[in-house]
Amino acid sequence: MEYTDIIKKGVPPWVKEARKYTKTLNVHINGIGVAEHLDHIERYENDVQLNLRHKFATSNKFVFANLLRPVDKIFNADGGSKIINTKTETSLKLVNSKLNNLVDGYSSKDYISKLQFNKYYSDPSGVVFFEWKDGETWPTFKSINVIRNYETDGRNIKWILFEPEKRIDSTGKEIEGDFYRFVDSEKDYLLHVVKEQIKEIEEETFENPWGYVPSFTNSDILNSELTYHISPVDSVIELADHYLRTTSVKNIYEFLHGYPIFWAYVQKCKVCDGTGNYDSGICPTCNGDGHSFKKDVSDIIKLKPPENNEDPTIAPDVAGYVQPDLATWGEQRTELDWLWGLMHFTEWGTARQEKAGNETATAAFIDAQPVNDRLNTYADAYEGTEELIIDIVGLFYARENYEGASVNSGRRFLVETPDVVWGKYQKARETKAPKISLDYLLLQFFQSEFKNDIENLVVYKKGLILEPFIHKTDEEIQSLPVGDEDKKKKFYFSEWWKTLKTEEILRTDTYKLDEKLNEFIKTKIINEKTEEYGTDV
Repeated sequence: MEYTDIIKKGVPPWVKEARKYTKTLNVHINGIGVAEHLDHIERYENDVQLNLRHKFATSNKFVFANLLRPVDKIFNADGGSKIINTKTETSLKLVNSKLNNLVDGYSSKDYISKLQFNKYYSDPSGVVFFEWKDGETWPTFKSINVIRNYETDGRNIKWILFEPEKRIDSTGKEIEGDFYRFVDSEKDYLLHVVKEQIKEIEEETFENPWGYVPSFTNSDILNSELTYHISPVDSVIELADHYLRTTSVKNIYEFLHGYPIFWAYVQKCKVCDGTGNYDSGICPTCNGDGHSFKKDVSDIIKLKPPENNEDPTIAPDVAGYVQPDLATWGEQRTELDWLWGLMHFTEWGTARQEKAGNETATAAFIDAQPVNDRLNTYADAYEGTEELIIDIVGLFYARENYEGASVNSGRRFLVETPDVVWGKYQKARETKAPKISLDYLLLQFFQSEFKNDIENLVVYKKGLILEPFIHKTDEEIQSLPVGDEDKKKKFYFSEWWKTLKTEEILRTDTYKLDEKLNEFIKTKIINEKTEEYGTDV
Protein backbone atom coordinates (compact mmCIF):
# COMPACT_ATOMS: atom_id res chain seq x y z
CA MET A 1 0.00 0.00 0.00
CA GLU A 2 1.33 3.41 -0.94
CA TYR A 3 1.05 5.48 2.24
CA THR A 4 2.64 8.69 0.91
CA ASP A 5 -0.46 10.05 -0.84
CA ILE A 6 -2.69 9.01 2.06
CA ILE A 7 -0.63 11.01 4.55
CA LYS A 8 -0.48 14.05 2.28
CA LYS A 9 -4.29 14.11 1.88
CA GLY A 10 -4.70 14.88 5.57
CA VAL A 11 -8.01 14.26 7.36
CA PRO A 12 -10.73 13.51 4.78
CA PRO A 13 -14.19 15.14 5.07
CA TRP A 14 -15.92 11.88 6.05
CA VAL A 15 -13.66 11.50 9.11
CA LYS A 16 -14.47 15.06 10.19
CA GLU A 17 -18.19 14.31 9.88
CA ALA A 18 -17.80 11.00 11.73
CA ARG A 19 -15.97 12.75 14.60
CA LYS A 20 -18.69 15.37 14.93
CA TYR A 21 -21.33 12.64 14.89
CA THR A 22 -19.45 10.58 17.50
CA LYS A 23 -19.17 13.61 19.77
CA THR A 24 -22.95 13.96 19.76
CA LEU A 25 -23.44 10.25 20.44
CA ASN A 26 -21.08 10.39 23.41
CA VAL A 27 -23.06 13.27 24.88
CA HIS A 28 -26.25 11.24 24.95
CA ILE A 29 -25.02 7.69 25.56
CA ASN A 30 -22.05 8.24 27.87
CA GLY A 31 -22.81 11.71 29.27
CA ILE A 32 -19.51 13.13 27.95
CA GLY A 33 -19.42 16.81 26.94
CA VAL A 34 -23.02 17.62 27.92
CA ALA A 35 -22.38 21.27 28.87
CA GLU A 36 -20.54 22.02 25.64
CA HIS A 37 -23.34 20.41 23.64
CA LEU A 38 -26.08 22.64 25.03
CA ASP A 39 -26.45 25.61 22.70
CA HIS A 40 -27.27 29.16 23.73
CA ILE A 41 -30.99 29.73 23.16
CA GLU A 42 -30.69 33.14 21.47
CA ARG A 43 -33.06 35.94 22.53
CA TYR A 44 -34.48 33.71 25.26
CA GLU A 45 -31.67 33.41 27.79
CA ASN A 46 -28.68 35.44 28.90
CA ASP A 47 -25.14 34.21 29.59
CA VAL A 48 -25.86 33.73 33.29
CA GLN A 49 -28.82 31.47 32.54
CA LEU A 50 -26.79 29.53 29.97
CA ASN A 51 -24.00 28.98 32.50
CA LEU A 52 -26.55 27.72 35.02
CA ARG A 53 -27.97 25.29 32.46
CA HIS A 54 -24.46 24.02 31.77
CA LYS A 55 -23.68 23.67 35.45
CA PHE A 56 -26.82 21.80 36.48
CA ALA A 57 -27.50 19.82 33.29
CA THR A 58 -28.54 16.18 33.70
CA SER A 59 -27.17 13.98 30.93
CA ASN A 60 -29.20 11.53 28.86
CA LYS A 61 -27.01 8.65 30.02
CA PHE A 62 -29.81 7.15 32.11
CA VAL A 63 -32.28 7.60 29.24
CA PHE A 64 -30.23 5.46 26.85
CA ALA A 65 -29.42 2.92 29.55
CA ASN A 66 -33.18 2.34 29.87
CA LEU A 67 -33.91 2.64 26.17
CA LEU A 68 -31.34 -0.04 25.31
CA ARG A 69 -32.16 -2.36 28.22
CA PRO A 70 -33.93 -4.92 25.98
CA VAL A 71 -30.65 -5.45 24.08
CA ASP A 72 -29.38 -7.32 27.16
CA LYS A 73 -31.73 -10.12 26.11
CA ILE A 74 -29.58 -11.09 23.13
CA PHE A 75 -26.74 -11.99 25.48
CA ASN A 76 -29.02 -13.95 27.82
CA ALA A 77 -31.22 -15.71 25.26
CA ASP A 78 -31.50 -19.48 25.35
CA GLY A 79 -30.20 -21.56 22.47
CA GLY A 80 -27.50 -20.67 19.99
CA SER A 81 -24.16 -22.23 19.20
CA LYS A 82 -20.52 -21.36 18.59
CA ILE A 83 -18.53 -23.66 16.32
CA ILE A 84 -14.77 -23.23 15.88
CA ASN A 85 -13.07 -25.40 13.30
CA THR A 86 -9.39 -26.33 13.57
CA LYS A 87 -7.36 -29.19 12.15
CA THR A 88 -6.13 -30.37 15.56
CA GLU A 89 -7.66 -30.72 19.01
CA THR A 90 -4.65 -28.95 20.52
CA SER A 91 -5.25 -25.89 18.34
CA LEU A 92 -8.93 -25.86 19.27
CA LYS A 93 -8.15 -25.93 22.99
CA LEU A 94 -5.61 -23.11 22.57
CA VAL A 95 -8.04 -20.88 20.64
CA ASN A 96 -10.85 -21.54 23.13
CA SER A 97 -8.60 -20.72 26.10
CA LYS A 98 -7.62 -17.40 24.49
CA LEU A 99 -11.24 -16.54 23.71
CA ASN A 100 -12.27 -17.33 27.29
CA ASN A 101 -9.73 -14.75 28.50
CA LEU A 102 -9.63 -12.33 25.60
CA VAL A 103 -8.52 -9.29 27.60
CA ASP A 104 -8.64 -8.26 31.27
CA GLY A 105 -10.42 -11.49 32.21
CA TYR A 106 -13.28 -10.94 29.74
CA SER A 107 -14.38 -13.76 27.45
CA SER A 108 -15.14 -12.80 23.85
CA LYS A 109 -18.88 -12.69 24.63
CA ASP A 110 -18.44 -10.58 27.77
CA TYR A 111 -16.03 -8.28 25.95
CA ILE A 112 -18.69 -7.58 23.33
CA SER A 113 -21.62 -7.21 25.74
CA LYS A 114 -19.87 -5.15 28.43
CA LEU A 115 -17.43 -3.09 26.36
CA GLN A 116 -17.69 -3.25 22.58
CA PHE A 117 -21.45 -2.71 22.30
CA ASN A 118 -21.07 0.65 24.02
CA LYS A 119 -18.76 1.63 21.15
CA TYR A 120 -21.27 0.18 18.70
CA TYR A 121 -23.71 2.83 19.99
CA SER A 122 -21.33 5.73 20.71
CA ASP A 123 -18.29 5.40 18.39
CA PRO A 124 -19.59 3.50 15.35
CA SER A 125 -16.78 4.56 12.99
CA GLY A 126 -14.14 3.73 15.57
CA VAL A 127 -12.52 0.30 15.34
CA VAL A 128 -11.57 -2.73 17.36
CA PHE A 129 -7.85 -3.14 16.64
CA PHE A 130 -5.81 -6.16 17.76
CA GLU A 131 -2.35 -5.33 19.01
CA TRP A 132 0.28 -8.07 19.17
CA LYS A 133 3.60 -8.60 20.95
CA ASP A 134 5.71 -11.52 22.22
CA GLY A 135 3.40 -14.15 20.80
CA GLU A 136 0.21 -12.65 22.28
CA THR A 137 -2.61 -10.59 20.78
CA TRP A 138 -5.39 -8.59 22.42
CA PRO A 139 -8.15 -6.19 21.31
CA THR A 140 -8.06 -2.41 21.80
CA PHE A 141 -10.49 0.35 20.93
CA LYS A 142 -9.30 3.03 18.53
CA SER A 143 -11.73 5.94 18.47
CA ILE A 144 -12.41 7.76 15.21
CA ASN A 145 -10.88 10.74 17.02
CA VAL A 146 -7.39 9.13 16.87
CA ILE A 147 -7.79 7.78 13.33
CA ARG A 148 -6.77 9.98 10.40
CA ASN A 149 -8.07 7.77 7.63
CA TYR A 150 -8.91 4.18 6.67
CA GLU A 151 -10.52 2.16 3.91
CA THR A 152 -13.08 -0.55 4.58
CA ASP A 153 -14.52 -3.61 2.94
CA GLY A 154 -17.77 -3.97 4.84
CA ARG A 155 -16.59 -3.89 8.46
CA ASN A 156 -13.10 -5.13 7.64
CA ILE A 157 -10.25 -2.63 7.47
CA LYS A 158 -8.07 -2.74 4.34
CA TRP A 159 -5.57 -0.18 5.69
CA ILE A 160 -5.56 2.34 8.51
CA LEU A 161 -3.61 5.51 9.28
CA PHE A 162 -3.60 6.85 12.83
CA GLU A 163 -3.21 10.48 13.89
CA PRO A 164 0.44 11.56 14.23
CA GLU A 165 2.31 11.83 17.50
CA LYS A 166 5.27 13.87 18.69
CA ARG A 167 8.34 12.19 20.17
CA ILE A 168 11.05 13.20 22.59
CA ASP A 169 14.72 12.26 22.14
CA SER A 170 17.08 10.99 24.86
CA THR A 171 17.95 14.56 25.88
CA GLY A 172 14.32 15.50 26.47
CA LYS A 173 14.10 17.58 23.31
CA GLU A 174 11.13 17.28 20.97
CA ILE A 175 12.08 15.60 17.71
CA GLU A 176 11.28 17.57 14.59
CA GLY A 177 8.35 16.34 12.54
CA ASP A 178 5.52 13.87 13.19
CA PHE A 179 5.39 10.12 13.65
CA TYR A 180 2.58 8.21 11.93
CA ARG A 181 1.46 4.62 12.41
CA PHE A 182 0.18 3.00 9.23
CA VAL A 183 -1.02 -0.61 9.02
CA ASP A 184 -1.87 -2.63 5.92
CA SER A 185 -1.97 -6.31 4.99
CA GLU A 186 1.82 -6.50 4.79
CA LYS A 187 3.27 -4.45 7.64
CA ASP A 188 2.72 -2.29 10.70
CA TYR A 189 4.75 0.81 9.80
CA LEU A 190 6.17 3.66 11.87
CA LEU A 191 6.72 6.65 9.57
CA HIS A 192 8.66 9.80 10.38
CA VAL A 193 7.41 12.80 8.39
CA VAL A 194 9.52 15.97 8.27
CA LYS A 195 8.57 18.73 5.84
CA GLU A 196 6.70 16.28 3.56
CA GLN A 197 9.64 13.90 3.57
CA ILE A 198 8.57 10.43 4.72
CA LYS A 199 10.94 7.86 6.17
CA GLU A 200 10.22 4.38 7.48
CA ILE A 201 11.60 3.67 10.95
CA GLU A 202 12.77 0.13 10.28
CA GLU A 203 13.39 -0.90 13.89
CA GLU A 204 9.74 -0.10 14.69
CA THR A 205 8.18 -1.49 11.52
CA PHE A 206 6.96 -5.11 11.74
CA GLU A 207 5.62 -7.82 9.47
CA ASN A 208 1.86 -8.31 9.75
CA PRO A 209 1.37 -11.90 11.02
CA TRP A 210 -2.23 -12.11 9.76
CA GLY A 211 -1.83 -11.08 6.14
CA TYR A 212 -4.71 -8.63 6.64
CA VAL A 213 -5.41 -5.76 9.06
CA PRO A 214 -6.59 -7.29 12.37
CA SER A 215 -9.31 -4.71 12.82
CA PHE A 216 -12.98 -3.99 12.11
CA THR A 217 -15.44 -1.13 12.60
CA ASN A 218 -17.56 -1.00 15.75
CA SER A 219 -20.78 -0.69 13.74
CA ASP A 220 -22.13 -2.72 10.85
CA ILE A 221 -24.39 0.12 9.62
CA LEU A 222 -23.37 2.68 6.97
CA ASN A 223 -24.96 6.10 6.58
CA SER A 224 -27.07 6.90 3.51
CA GLU A 225 -24.04 8.32 1.64
CA LEU A 226 -22.01 5.17 2.45
CA THR A 227 -19.19 7.33 3.78
CA TYR A 228 -19.00 6.34 7.47
CA HIS A 229 -20.64 3.99 9.95
CA ILE A 230 -23.51 5.10 12.16
CA SER A 231 -25.07 4.06 15.46
CA PRO A 232 -28.10 1.75 15.66
CA VAL A 233 -29.80 4.51 17.70
CA ASP A 234 -29.25 7.11 14.97
CA SER A 235 -32.99 7.63 14.47
CA VAL A 236 -33.55 8.90 18.03
CA ILE A 237 -30.63 11.35 18.31
CA GLU A 238 -32.66 14.44 17.33
CA LEU A 239 -35.28 13.49 19.91
CA ALA A 240 -32.49 13.01 22.44
CA ASP A 241 -31.29 16.57 21.74
CA HIS A 242 -34.81 17.82 22.43
CA TYR A 243 -34.99 15.74 25.63
CA LEU A 244 -31.65 17.11 26.84
CA ARG A 245 -32.68 20.74 26.20
CA THR A 246 -36.01 20.26 27.96
CA THR A 247 -34.33 18.62 30.95
CA SER A 248 -31.78 21.44 31.23
CA VAL A 249 -34.52 24.10 31.17
CA LYS A 250 -36.56 22.19 33.75
CA ASN A 251 -33.52 21.91 36.03
CA ILE A 252 -32.98 25.67 35.97
CA TYR A 253 -36.66 26.27 36.69
CA GLU A 254 -36.35 23.99 39.72
CA PHE A 255 -33.28 25.82 41.01
CA LEU A 256 -34.54 29.35 40.37
CA HIS A 257 -38.25 28.94 41.08
CA GLY A 258 -38.68 25.61 42.83
CA TYR A 259 -38.41 26.90 46.38
CA PRO A 260 -41.28 28.65 48.20
CA ILE A 261 -40.49 32.30 49.08
CA PHE A 262 -41.20 33.37 52.66
CA TRP A 263 -42.78 36.78 53.22
CA ALA A 264 -43.74 38.66 56.38
CA TYR A 265 -44.70 42.17 57.46
CA VAL A 266 -41.74 44.23 58.58
CA GLN A 267 -41.09 44.23 62.35
CA LYS A 268 -38.76 46.48 64.29
CA CYS A 269 -35.67 44.85 65.71
CA LYS A 270 -36.27 44.11 69.40
CA VAL A 271 -32.68 44.84 70.38
CA CYS A 272 -32.15 48.26 68.79
CA ASP A 273 -35.82 49.26 68.59
CA GLY A 274 -35.49 49.86 64.84
CA THR A 275 -32.53 52.29 65.03
CA GLY A 276 -29.92 49.89 63.73
CA ASN A 277 -27.50 51.04 66.46
CA TYR A 278 -26.55 49.40 69.73
CA ASP A 279 -24.00 50.58 72.34
CA SER A 280 -22.55 53.14 69.91
CA GLY A 281 -22.13 50.49 67.28
CA ILE A 282 -24.04 48.47 64.70
CA CYS A 283 -26.75 46.29 66.13
CA PRO A 284 -25.47 42.69 66.06
CA THR A 285 -28.99 41.28 65.74
CA CYS A 286 -30.20 43.09 62.62
CA ASN A 287 -26.75 44.17 61.33
CA GLY A 288 -27.89 47.78 61.31
CA ASP A 289 -30.99 47.19 59.18
CA GLY A 290 -33.38 48.04 62.02
CA HIS A 291 -35.75 45.23 61.07
CA SER A 292 -35.99 41.67 62.29
CA PHE A 293 -36.67 38.83 59.85
CA LYS A 294 -35.41 36.02 62.04
CA LYS A 295 -38.12 33.52 62.91
CA ASP A 296 -38.25 32.25 66.46
CA VAL A 297 -40.89 30.12 68.14
CA SER A 298 -40.96 32.55 71.09
CA ASP A 299 -41.56 35.61 68.90
CA ILE A 300 -44.89 37.38 69.22
CA ILE A 301 -46.27 39.64 66.51
CA LYS A 302 -48.28 42.33 68.26
CA LEU A 303 -51.22 43.66 66.28
CA LYS A 304 -52.88 47.00 66.76
CA PRO A 305 -56.42 46.64 68.17
CA PRO A 306 -59.14 47.40 65.60
CA GLU A 307 -60.80 50.78 65.67
CA ASN A 308 -64.36 51.57 64.61
CA ASN A 309 -65.31 49.59 61.48
CA GLU A 310 -61.78 48.50 60.64
CA ASP A 311 -61.11 44.83 59.88
CA PRO A 312 -60.86 43.26 63.34
CA THR A 313 -57.60 41.52 62.48
CA ILE A 314 -55.29 40.66 59.60
CA ALA A 315 -54.16 37.48 61.26
CA PRO A 316 -53.23 34.93 60.11
CA ASP A 317 -52.19 36.81 56.94
CA VAL A 318 -49.19 38.49 58.59
CA ALA A 319 -46.72 36.08 56.99
CA GLY A 320 -46.73 33.22 54.52
CA TYR A 321 -45.14 31.60 51.47
CA VAL A 322 -45.29 32.38 47.77
CA GLN A 323 -45.59 29.00 46.06
CA PRO A 324 -43.89 28.44 42.67
CA ASP A 325 -45.86 27.87 39.48
CA LEU A 326 -46.32 24.11 39.65
CA ALA A 327 -48.25 24.01 36.35
CA THR A 328 -45.13 24.93 34.36
CA TRP A 329 -43.15 22.29 36.19
CA GLY A 330 -45.83 19.71 35.45
CA GLU A 331 -45.95 20.59 31.75
CA GLN A 332 -42.17 20.19 31.49
CA ARG A 333 -42.44 16.70 32.99
CA THR A 334 -45.28 15.87 30.62
CA GLU A 335 -43.10 16.95 27.70
CA LEU A 336 -40.28 14.68 28.91
CA ASP A 337 -42.67 11.74 29.26
CA TRP A 338 -43.94 12.34 25.72
CA LEU A 339 -40.40 12.53 24.34
CA TRP A 340 -39.40 9.34 26.16
CA GLY A 341 -42.41 7.52 24.71
CA LEU A 342 -41.60 8.78 21.21
CA MET A 343 -37.96 7.72 21.50
CA HIS A 344 -39.00 4.30 22.76
CA PHE A 345 -41.52 3.82 19.95
CA THR A 346 -38.98 4.98 17.35
CA GLU A 347 -36.40 2.47 18.58
CA TRP A 348 -38.66 -0.52 19.24
CA GLY A 349 -41.73 0.02 17.03
CA THR A 350 -44.14 -0.37 19.93
CA ALA A 351 -44.92 1.03 23.37
CA ARG A 352 -44.94 -0.38 26.87
CA GLN A 353 -48.14 -0.78 28.82
CA GLU A 354 -48.36 -0.91 32.60
CA LYS A 355 -50.69 -3.42 34.19
CA ALA A 356 -53.82 -1.64 35.40
CA GLY A 357 -54.01 -1.33 39.16
CA ASN A 358 -50.48 -2.62 39.71
CA GLU A 359 -47.90 0.13 39.80
CA THR A 360 -45.08 -2.24 40.75
CA ALA A 361 -45.66 -4.65 37.89
CA THR A 362 -43.16 -4.77 35.04
CA ALA A 363 -44.45 -3.04 31.93
CA ALA A 364 -45.04 -5.27 28.93
CA PHE A 365 -44.59 -4.44 25.27
CA ILE A 366 -47.96 -3.99 23.59
CA ASP A 367 -46.67 -5.76 20.48
CA ALA A 368 -43.70 -8.11 20.89
CA GLN A 369 -43.11 -8.76 17.18
CA PRO A 370 -41.38 -5.46 16.24
CA VAL A 371 -39.25 -5.78 19.39
CA ASN A 372 -38.15 -9.27 18.35
CA ASP A 373 -37.43 -8.02 14.84
CA ARG A 374 -35.27 -5.23 16.23
CA LEU A 375 -33.48 -7.56 18.63
CA ASN A 376 -32.71 -9.85 15.70
CA THR A 377 -30.75 -7.01 14.05
CA TYR A 378 -28.77 -6.54 17.26
CA ALA A 379 -28.18 -10.29 17.41
CA ASP A 380 -26.89 -10.22 13.83
CA ALA A 381 -24.40 -7.50 14.81
CA TYR A 382 -23.28 -9.50 17.84
CA GLU A 383 -22.77 -12.68 15.79
CA GLY A 384 -20.77 -10.78 13.18
CA THR A 385 -18.59 -9.15 15.81
CA GLU A 386 -17.79 -12.41 17.61
CA GLU A 387 -17.00 -14.18 14.35
CA LEU A 388 -14.56 -11.39 13.42
CA ILE A 389 -12.88 -11.68 16.82
CA ILE A 390 -12.66 -15.49 16.60
CA ASP A 391 -11.12 -15.26 13.13
CA ILE A 392 -8.43 -12.86 14.30
CA VAL A 393 -7.63 -14.88 17.43
CA GLY A 394 -7.83 -18.21 15.62
CA LEU A 395 -5.48 -17.20 12.79
CA PHE A 396 -2.98 -15.68 15.21
CA TYR A 397 -2.69 -18.69 17.55
CA ALA A 398 -3.63 -21.65 15.33
CA ARG A 399 -2.14 -20.31 12.08
CA GLU A 400 -2.68 -22.77 9.23
CA ASN A 401 -4.65 -25.07 11.56
CA TYR A 402 -7.51 -22.58 11.82
CA GLU A 403 -10.40 -23.28 9.45
CA GLY A 404 -13.06 -20.73 10.40
CA ALA A 405 -15.92 -20.25 12.86
CA SER A 406 -19.68 -19.90 12.97
CA VAL A 407 -21.64 -18.10 15.70
CA ASN A 408 -25.39 -18.42 16.11
CA SER A 409 -26.78 -16.55 19.09
CA GLY A 410 -29.93 -17.64 20.85
CA ARG A 411 -33.06 -15.98 19.56
CA ARG A 412 -35.46 -16.73 22.43
CA PHE A 413 -35.47 -13.16 23.68
CA LEU A 414 -38.33 -13.55 26.18
CA VAL A 415 -39.62 -10.07 25.46
CA GLU A 416 -43.04 -10.81 26.90
CA THR A 417 -43.70 -10.95 30.64
CA PRO A 418 -44.65 -14.24 32.37
CA ASP A 419 -48.28 -13.08 32.65
CA VAL A 420 -48.52 -12.51 28.89
CA VAL A 421 -46.95 -15.87 28.03
CA TRP A 422 -49.18 -17.65 30.56
CA GLY A 423 -52.23 -16.02 28.96
CA LYS A 424 -51.14 -17.33 25.55
CA TYR A 425 -50.65 -20.80 27.00
CA GLN A 426 -54.09 -20.82 28.61
CA LYS A 427 -55.71 -19.68 25.39
CA ALA A 428 -53.84 -22.35 23.43
CA ARG A 429 -55.07 -25.01 25.87
CA GLU A 430 -58.66 -23.83 25.52
CA THR A 431 -58.44 -24.03 21.73
CA LYS A 432 -56.85 -27.49 21.97
CA ALA A 433 -53.60 -26.52 20.27
CA PRO A 434 -51.14 -29.34 19.40
CA LYS A 435 -49.06 -30.70 22.28
CA ILE A 436 -45.82 -29.47 20.73
CA SER A 437 -47.18 -25.90 20.73
CA LEU A 438 -48.33 -26.19 24.34
CA ASP A 439 -44.93 -27.59 25.36
CA TYR A 440 -43.23 -24.63 23.71
CA LEU A 441 -45.46 -22.03 25.36
CA LEU A 442 -45.14 -23.62 28.80
CA LEU A 443 -41.36 -23.74 28.45
CA GLN A 444 -41.38 -20.06 27.42
CA PHE A 445 -43.42 -19.24 30.51
CA PHE A 446 -40.87 -20.82 32.84
CA GLN A 447 -37.97 -19.23 30.94
CA SER A 448 -39.60 -15.84 31.39
CA GLU A 449 -40.59 -16.46 35.01
CA PHE A 450 -37.13 -17.69 36.04
CA LYS A 451 -34.93 -15.72 33.63
CA ASN A 452 -32.78 -14.57 36.56
CA ASP A 453 -33.00 -17.81 38.54
CA ILE A 454 -31.20 -20.58 36.66
CA GLU A 455 -31.59 -23.19 39.41
CA ASN A 456 -35.38 -22.95 39.50
CA LEU A 457 -35.49 -22.91 35.70
CA VAL A 458 -33.62 -26.23 35.63
CA VAL A 459 -35.95 -27.64 38.29
CA TYR A 460 -39.11 -26.73 36.40
CA LYS A 461 -37.70 -27.93 33.08
CA LYS A 462 -37.27 -31.35 34.66
CA GLY A 463 -40.81 -31.11 35.98
CA LEU A 464 -42.08 -30.49 32.43
CA ILE A 465 -40.41 -33.70 31.29
CA LEU A 466 -41.54 -35.82 34.23
CA GLU A 467 -45.18 -34.85 34.76
CA PRO A 468 -47.52 -37.08 32.71
CA PHE A 469 -50.32 -35.43 30.71
CA ILE A 470 -48.98 -32.07 31.85
CA HIS A 471 -51.52 -30.07 29.86
CA LYS A 472 -54.50 -32.01 31.25
CA THR A 473 -56.31 -31.52 34.56
CA ASP A 474 -57.04 -34.43 36.88
CA GLU A 475 -60.71 -34.23 35.89
CA GLU A 476 -59.84 -34.49 32.21
CA ILE A 477 -57.60 -37.50 32.85
CA GLN A 478 -60.51 -39.42 34.43
CA SER A 479 -62.32 -39.63 31.11
CA LEU A 480 -59.27 -40.59 29.03
CA PRO A 481 -58.90 -44.20 27.81
CA VAL A 482 -55.62 -44.80 29.68
CA GLY A 483 -54.62 -47.35 32.31
CA ASP A 484 -55.16 -46.82 36.03
CA GLU A 485 -51.43 -46.74 36.71
CA ASP A 486 -50.94 -43.87 34.24
CA LYS A 487 -53.84 -42.00 35.82
CA LYS A 488 -52.48 -42.51 39.33
CA LYS A 489 -49.08 -41.28 38.15
CA LYS A 490 -50.78 -38.06 37.09
CA PHE A 491 -52.88 -37.82 40.27
CA TYR A 492 -49.95 -38.36 42.64
CA PHE A 493 -47.33 -36.38 40.73
CA SER A 494 -47.85 -33.08 42.61
CA GLU A 495 -47.78 -34.87 45.98
CA TRP A 496 -44.52 -36.62 45.06
CA TRP A 497 -42.96 -33.45 43.61
CA LYS A 498 -43.50 -31.62 46.89
CA THR A 499 -41.45 -34.27 48.74
CA LEU A 500 -38.34 -33.42 46.72
CA LYS A 501 -35.83 -30.74 47.65
CA THR A 502 -34.37 -28.40 45.07
CA GLU A 503 -30.85 -29.77 45.59
CA GLU A 504 -32.09 -33.32 45.01
CA ILE A 505 -33.78 -32.40 41.73
CA LEU A 506 -30.72 -30.50 40.48
CA ARG A 507 -28.23 -33.29 41.14
CA THR A 508 -30.41 -36.23 40.01
CA ASP A 509 -30.72 -37.29 36.38
CA THR A 510 -34.20 -37.11 34.91
CA TYR A 511 -34.49 -40.86 34.28
CA LYS A 512 -33.59 -41.58 37.93
CA LEU A 513 -36.21 -39.10 39.09
CA ASP A 514 -38.73 -40.94 36.94
CA GLU A 515 -37.76 -44.20 38.68
CA LYS A 516 -38.34 -42.54 42.06
CA LEU A 517 -41.75 -41.35 40.88
CA ASN A 518 -42.70 -44.90 39.87
CA GLU A 519 -41.58 -46.25 43.24
CA PHE A 520 -43.65 -43.57 44.98
CA ILE A 521 -46.72 -44.54 42.92
CA LYS A 522 -46.29 -48.27 43.70
CA THR A 523 -46.05 -47.48 47.42
CA LYS A 524 -49.20 -45.35 47.24
CA ILE A 525 -51.09 -48.14 45.43
CA ILE A 526 -50.01 -50.74 48.01
CA ASN A 527 -51.04 -48.48 50.87
CA GLU A 528 -54.43 -47.88 49.26
CA LYS A 529 -55.09 -51.60 48.88
CA THR A 530 -53.92 -52.27 52.44
CA GLU A 531 -56.37 -49.67 53.75
CA GLU A 532 -59.16 -51.10 51.58
CA TYR A 533 -58.73 -54.77 52.54
CA GLY A 534 -57.29 -54.28 56.03
CA THR A 535 -54.30 -56.54 55.43
CA ASP A 536 -50.90 -56.37 53.77
CA VAL A 537 -50.96 -56.92 50.03
